[in-house]
Amino acid sequence: MDFTFSETRRDPGRDCFIYPAHSYLDRISIESLYRRTETDLLGLLLNGAEEADPFEPHTTRMLVMVEGELVACAELVAYSPLGLPLSGWSALGGLLRRSRRLVQVRRTVVRPEYADRSLPELPHGAVGGLLKGCLQWAVAQDVSDVVMEVAAPRVAERLAQLSATPVEGSRPDAPVATYRLSVNELVARGFRAGSPFYAYLLDYDESVLLHEHVPALA
Repeated sequence: MDFTFSETRRDPGRDCFIYPAHSYLDRISIESLYRRTETDLLGLLLNGAEEADPFEPHTTRMLVMVEGELVACAELVAYSPLGLPLSGWSALGGLLRRSRRLVQVRRTVVRPEYADRSLPELPHGAVGGLLKGCLQWAVAQDVSDVVMEVAAPRVAERLAQLSATPVEGSRPDAPVATYRLSVNELVARGFRAGSPFYAYLLDYDESVLLHEHVPALA
């Protein structure tokens, strides 16, 4: 399915960009953002975020920058021969391997003062901008489904509103549950739903920069 994005204007006087990290300075900013909190937006501990990670070669970090300051970050880990870094991968892997066009979102961190703060380029806050960048990256990479581990009930409720469903074999009432979100379903909502949020997700925005090299899916 070919998705097209309609162009929207941005404030030329403000530096506000959503893009995949690509420099050493980006990495320093990410580590600084991680140190601001013990848990990510999904309710999971950030322990080990700065340690050696075997999934690093398959990881893309999506950033939201406002006036040169990092305000949000999420890691996108592509399916590879290693599988995905889900804590229950051994039990869930057989189910998820039916579609290898998978990406796991993890270590999602947003500065609270920007989470819902509306800007001309971020009308739904940094969380909405981060979701928009991740969605358009997923479309560009031909991803079929996004999976994530969730430990915060409120976040699980919001994911359900976006059409995310618990992965078969993962109990939604467990301390950490695995959810799966169909990229096609989320994009389709932009054409069906009357909510301006879904229209925003599909709008082409020159502030979203996806031209940098990103790891290819296996």
